[in-house]
Amino acid sequence: MSPKRKFAGQILACLVTMGVGGLYLHNLGDLFGFGEIVLPIWLAIPFTIFAVVGMINAINLIDGLDGLAGGVSVIALAAFFLMDLHAGSGETMLLSAALLGAVLGFLKYHAYPARIFMGDVGSLMMGYVLGFLAVQLTQNPGQKVSPMVPVLVLGVPLLDTVWVMTRRILRGGSPFVADRTHLHHKFLDLGVQHRFTVLIIYGLSMFWAVVAILLHEQPAYLLLGSYLLGSTVFYLLLRFLLRLPGRVSLPIRDSQRSLRESALFARMQGLADQTVHVLKGLIALLVLLALVAGGRATVQEAVFAMGVIGAGAVLVWITRDPRNHFLHAFLYLAGLVLIALLDQSGDQLLFGRFPVGQVELLLFALMLPLVVVKIVFKRDEELFLSTPFDFLILTMSLSLVVVSPEITLAYNLPWLIGKAVVLFLGLKVVAVGTRASAQQVCTAMLAAMMFVIMRGIG
Repeated sequence: MSPKRKFAGQILACLVTMGVGGLYLHNLGDLFGFGEIVLPIWLAIPFTIFAVVGMINAINLIDGLDGLAGGVSVIALAAFFLMDLHAGSGETMLLSAALLGAVLGFLKYHAYPARIFMGDVGSLMMGYVLGFLAVQLTQNPGQKVSPMVPVLVLGVPLLDTVWVMTRRILRGGSPFVADRTHLHHKFLDLGVQHRFTVLIIYGLSMFWAVVAILLHEQPAYLLLGSYLLGSTVFYLLLRFLLRLPGRVSLPIRDSQRSLRESALFARMQGLADQTVHVLKGLIALLVLLALVAGGRATVQEAVFAMGVIGAGAVLVWITRDPRNHFLHAFLYLAGLVLIALLDQSGDQLLFGRFPVGQVELLLFALMLPLVVVKIVFKRDEELFLSTPFDFLILTMSLSLVVVSPEITLAYNLPWLIGKAVVLFLGLKVVAVGTRASAQQVCTAMLAAMMFVIMRGIG
C-alpha cells in the first residue's frame, strides 16, 4: 500500500474516533511558562489528527527489530495504567490493562528470534490506540496528568521519527523512503547486536517512562525542557561514539546461543542466588515487624486467619508436600493479613523514633529489586510462576486493584494488594529452593497466623 493511502486511512480513523468519542487535544498545558495553551475546536481537530498520525507512524517506523515496537508499547501501556490508577478515572486504566495483557502474550513469540511478526497492521493499530489513550489520559476533565507526559513516555519512538524524517527532508529525499538512520541502526553500526540493541532501547524507554510517572503532575514546560535536554545530550553522545576512529569496543556482543546460555547470564544467576539469603532475612524482619508492631486483629481478621491455618494444615496433611502450589495460595492470604495489620499501625513509632509505616516501606523497597532479579535470572529448574493457579492469584489481585475505587474498605486496597504480591513472590522465591526451605516458609507463616489469632482474642 502506498504512503498516501496509508495516511488517508489513518486520518479517516482519527476523524471517526474524534467524532464518536469526542476526544480532542485542546489543552496543551503550560508548555513555555506563560500559561496554559488552549486550542479552539477548529484548531484542536487538525492538531489532534497531526499528533495521533504522528504516533501511529512513530510506532510503525520503530518496528525494525524483533520485539522492539511491542516492548516499547508494553512500557508505555504500563505507564498509562499506573498514571490513570493514581488519577482514579478508570477508563484509560482498563483499556491499558486489556491491551497490555494482549501485547505481553504476543511479545513472548515476537521477541528475538521472532516466531511471529507484528507487521504494519499490528504496529499501525498499536500506534493508533496509544495515541488516543494519551489524549484520553490528559484531556479528560479533572485530570492532573500533564499533556507532555505521553510525549515523555513515548519519547524514544517519537524523537526517532522526527529525527529520521527531518534528516531525509533536509537531504532532499522523501521522508517515507526507508534507510539506515533510525536509532536502532545507530546501535547496530556501533557493533551492538540485535537483542542487545533492543534491550538498550527498552532501557531508554523505561527511563523516560519512570521520569514521566514521577513528574506527571509537574508543569509541561519543566517536562518539555527535561526531555529536550536529555534527548540532546543522548544524541550528541551517540554521534560522538559513532565518529570515534576505532569505534567503541562494546562487551555486549551477540551469539547464536540463547541469552540465558551466555556467560554473563550465568554470572548474574550466581549473584541472584546469593540475594535469596538477603531476601529471606528481609521477609523475616517484615513478619516480625507485623507481629510486634502491627495492629490487633479484629474478630473478622482472626476468623480469616483461622481459616488460613485450617486450610493450610489440611493441605500439608493431605499432600505431605510444603511446595504444593495450592498451599502457596494460603501464604498469599497470610501475607494479606500481616500487611493489613501493619497498615493499621503505620503512624506508630518503632523504638520511639521510626514510624512503622516507613520501616515497612523500606523493607518492601529492599525486597522488590531482589525478587525481580531472582525471577529474571532464575535457573531452568526454578519455577516461581509455573502453574495457572499462580497466574490466577496475580490476575485476581490486579482485578481487585482495578475495581478498588468502587469498593469501600478500611484499607488502601491497591497498596495492600501490591505489597501482598511482592511478599507472595518473595515467599515463592525462598520456598522454591529446597523442600526444607519450603517447609520453613510454611511453618513460619502458619505460626505467624497463630500468633495473630492469639493476640487478637487475648
